[in-house]
Amino acid sequence: MRSLLLPAALLSLTLMACGQTTPNASVSTGIDAYAQRPELQNAGSQAILEKYGNLPGLLEALQEAYGERPADLSLPATPTITGLDLASDRLAYIKRTGWGSVNNYTSQYAAYAFTGYPYPGLDWGRDGCSAPDGLGLGYREDFRPACNVHDFGYRNLKVYQRTDANRQTTDEAFYTNMKAICAAKSWYKRPACYSAAFAYYEAVRLRGGGSF
Repeated sequence: MRSLLLPAALLSLTLMACGQTTPNASVSTGIDAYAQRPELQNAGSQAILEKYGNLPGLLEALQEAYGERPADLSLPATPTITGLDLASDRLAYIKRTGWGSVNNYTSQYAAYAFTGYPYPGLDWGRDGCSAPDGLGLGYREDFRPACNVHDFGYRNLKVYQRTDANRQTTDEAFYTNMKAICAAKSWYKRPACYSAAFAYYEAVRLRGGGSF
């Protein structure tokens, strides 16, 4: 039987009409493919695309937002609390709380903030989010829960184990928690939120060292 050869564009449209997609058809090849999308026409998103468009991380974030790559919402591994040594257990608790989910931090804060428990010497202070310089972004309230977790990690790890690796892991957990907040939004609001999360993450990586 003679096969029919269809142009790639026509094949793609045909498959879409049948509820199918060609391999990699939904994956954009570069950041420019997103610049004209209606969900990203706000000033903040356009500023992010212009400033960070050359960074692979922004492309990956947008691909996650649009469902073009698997979402990565995994948080860092944390040590076990053994009950054998106060100093080791306190450090493990700091990492489990500062590198954990928003829900975990919120429950720990509600139970222990400013009580001296479960370990003495913990700093539960927090001051919200600072928007990245020069971008005029909102999202301070959206990301406040993630910023609270990040504050706990920074304020305590800089006292009990101040290392570049711990700072980076705290920042990565912050990014994951922001993306989780974005993932809960509607499909239309998700891309702008993901791009803002990437900008906040880049800001703490570049300028957060003075607070750690």
